[in-house]
Amino acid sequence: MLSDCMAPSRDLTDTWRTVLGRLEIEMLEANYETWLRGTVPLRLEAGTLIVEARRAMGLEWLNERLSIVVRRALHAVTGQDLDVYFVPPGERQPGHDAHLPAEPEAPRRGTVFGSINSAHTFERYIETAGNRVAHRSALELAEGSEGAANPLYIHGAPGMGKSHLLHALAGRAAANGRSVACFSAEAFTTRYLTAMRANSLEHFQDSVRGVSLFVIDDVQYLAGKKGTLEELRYTVDAVLNAGGQVAFGSETAPAELGFPEPLASRLAQGLVVRIAPFKRDERRRFVEWLCHDRRAAFPGWAVERIAALELPSVRLLQGAVNAAIAQARHGQLEPADLDGALGHLAIGDAAPRCSAGELLDAVARHFHLTGKDLAGRKRTGPLTEARSAAVALLHQHGLSYADIATMLGGRDRSTVRELAVRGEAIITAEPALRALSA
Repeated sequence: MLSDCMAPSRDLTDTWRTVLGRLEIEMLEANYETWLRGTVPLRLEAGTLIVEARRAMGLEWLNERLSIVVRRALHAVTGQDLDVYFVPPGERQPGHDAHLPAEPEAPRRGTVFGSINSAHTFERYIETAGNRVAHRSALELAEGSEGAANPLYIHGAPGMGKSHLLHALAGRAAANGRSVACFSAEAFTTRYLTAMRANSLEHFQDSVRGVSLFVIDDVQYLAGKKGTLEELRYTVDAVLNAGGQVAFGSETAPAELGFPEPLASRLAQGLVVRIAPFKRDERRRFVEWLCHDRRAAFPGWAVERIAALELPSVRLLQGAVNAAIAQARHGQLEPADLDGALGHLAIGDAAPRCSAGELLDAVARHFHLTGKDLAGRKRTGPLTEARSAAVALLHQHGLSYADIATMLGGRDRSTVRELAVRGEAIITAEPALRALSA
């Protein structure tokens, strides 16, 4: 039985050693090594165990998030409901209540690693049937609601509002005083590689793995980046195992990413939800809201014309409203003029596209090959280049990596994803191939 004391005792030291032994078994090795190995119990004050941390950095996270795990282990060892509070190294002198948490204050904005687009808020997000589950799940996660889906994986076509939701989630959590890491896949990769080159990887990991909420968007772009995917896996594990929350955004479902199984299973272990396009009445409501937001007034026929346009993304719908606003400001908002502007926006979606087989043949002809060559197993330079371009174009035309893998002779999906990454660069450099992607 522990009793309050003003200095570390053998009993206190032995108890803490037992607690650490339990935590070493229960926690991931990386988390335990980073945060708890080498910590020292100082004293017991008014039912709170004061513990010296290894470093001053990350104390806020230790006391806000990891203390929950430690208190559980402390109760299992001692049978007492004790609090735990971590202090910086060197603060070994007793000070009674000096190191105890202060009375609750109004929440201050939490620490943010990465960047959050403050224009993307829940208040500016239009809930529809196609995004309702994603919207409400993100809001529950931001508010720390009991039973909130964790991890949350939101996917859907480009321009459907995934990034808006993720930044709204990160912004609300930070406003509530929580520490947040918010990155695009590209930014996470850049920060990770920069830290490696600068020999500051430990600092990067301490910062990102110690947050209350970790958000990463466009994870599909991490395909084939072995080192970054491994770092992402350990980051997700660290945040979840410390009681934190994780949210992902992607254009594809987890099963189509081609990620290593340990990471793929983590992406899918919470809630996977797809955002679907607006229906006509929802498009009308969005157009009306956007007009009001931008202090523009449209006649009813203009709103109906825009709402009737089955555009594939919210971004294009915004473009349609912008076109109408520009015409209205210059006194040219007439049915014929608006129809002409809307026609340019819709042409990409309405124009007939060649079939997957025709597209494959077109790429083959460009490289003086045949479709059969592309589906074959040879790996000569021109074949690999042509195959990569074909995969990238097929994916741009809406085929899943699983479907493309089947078309190309039953290849592995991860191989197909790697080909797509190379193919995008080839298409960018070749005007004739870019024309096929239109």
